[in-house]
Amino acid sequence: MKISLRALFKFDYLLLGAVFLLIVMGLVSIYSVGLSDIESKMIFFDKQLLFVITGLILLLTFSFIDYRFLKSYYKIFLIVSFLLLTSVLIFGAFIRGTSSWFSIFGFQFQPVEFAKIGLIIFLAAYLSNKAKEFYNWKPILISALVSFSIIALVMLQPDLGSAIILFVIWFIMLLFTNINKKKIIIIFIILAILISAGWFVFLKGYQKDRVITFLNPKKDPLGVGYNLSQSIIAVGSGGVTGRGFGLGSQSQLNFLPEQRTDFVFAVISEEFGFLGSFFTILIIIIFLLKILNITRKSNDNFAVFLALGFLIMFFTQSLMNIAMNVGLAPVIGLPLPFVSYGGSSMWMSLLAVGILESIVIHRAEYG
Repeated sequence: MKISLRALFKFDYLLLGAVFLLIVMGLVSIYSVGLSDIESKMIFFDKQLLFVITGLILLLTFSFIDYRFLKSYYKIFLIVSFLLLTSVLIFGAFIRGTSSWFSIFGFQFQPVEFAKIGLIIFLAAYLSNKAKEFYNWKPILISALVSFSIIALVMLQPDLGSAIILFVIWFIMLLFTNINKKKIIIIFIILAILISAGWFVFLKGYQKDRVITFLNPKKDPLGVGYNLSQSIIAVGSGGVTGRGFGLGSQSQLNFLPEQRTDFVFAVISEEFGFLGSFFTILIIIIFLLKILNITRKSNDNFAVFLALGFLIMFFTQSLMNIAMNVGLAPVIGLPLPFVSYGGSSMWMSLLAVGILESIVIHRAEYG
């Protein structure tokens, strides 16, 4: 494990700048939502500010440390992920219909956010070692067994959104090995069978209702479809320039649910309009392109798979959250990285950025 203070001069500051702007957009939106009830709601802004500060410490720590140490300790990350996901099913707080959080001194920690990082580190280590062996089924089955064990624990909470993210991470990373088309087709067939079975076995009633409501929002506009309807109204009412800071009727009058978390993009769209939402998406695209650039320039297979895993995670989660806000996807409870309120997501997202910066720094040092 090598720590170098020279890392400060080798940071990818455009990547950090994009992250900083997204964090600011999130803080502004959370502060705006709190204006309707300053005494009780501003506590969320204060907490988010604390999450950002502590998250930046994680970012700097993992930036200075050589990312290669993760390859030696990937089993620890994996074991901790399993332990946390198992423990939360037994001891976790039951919030909004799921047992996904540990509640400690008024703060909630969501283990699945750590599990996303743990799965990416495992897959990066395993695939970089076995990438050329995917002409046979053994490495495919081993990677699938580990990945689907984590996904199963997440589905038991139940947390459909995070389970989808974990699955997409595994599947797309798998495609970057030397796996052949025939095996991909077989996997698709197996997945189609599992998904069909999952509809009847794993999905809870309210999750099925969300999918059905997405396909037909008018079916239950005041019940299951309420969140989706209010989000679409908020996004549409912003117009080109928005209603103005703190002037969004949907968010300020609490018509829009989960304004700080799942639907923070709708708050941005309502108060800052098309220009605000376009700016947010543009920054996300720049952020993703910088990660893609890190992936392409890395000459270490472990670094390539690490960066690829984070690219998939951030891209899929951002896409699904924004699609959910504008009515193009069912409401499945996913935060917008760096923007939505929440310590677990903020900490793990900034930790991931720290690992990406470490890849940039040590690529420059060692070639």
